[in-house]
Amino acid sequence: MRVNQMFAAPIHEALDTKFLRPDKSLLYSRENLKRRFLLRALLFAGSTLVTAAFPFMSGFVNLFGSFTLTTLTFVFPSMIFIKVEGKTARMEKKVWHWANIVVFSLLGVATTVSALRLIVNNVQNYHFFADT
Repeated sequence: MRVNQMFAAPIHEALDTKFLRPDKSLLYSRENLKRRFLLRALLFAGSTLVTAAFPFMSGFVNLFGSFTLTTLTFVFPSMIFIKVEGKTARMEKKVWHWANIVVFSLLGVATTVSALRLIVNNVQNYHFFADT
């Protein structure tokens, strides 16, 4: 659950900006601390409820990770390299980066299809608040 809260930091920041008093001297006032605690507790309770209600939540994590992690980690940097250094780079580097783009794009498509298939299979066997 700690990882969930780590990735929720931007959400915490947005909630703080929206619902807390923005004055620096009042940032840690009693009222702002109560609001901050309540907002974070509601976010935590909501995410826990959703995770408990949908036992195949990991399938959605797989889905988002499959098409974002691969592309942002491997494909995007190689595309930037080709865009910036493409005309002056050695042929070996160009081939290497193009190979990265092609292989990891195909891998991203395969893992996305796999994650979608996992979600469809889990939805067919879905039981509300199931333990499996």
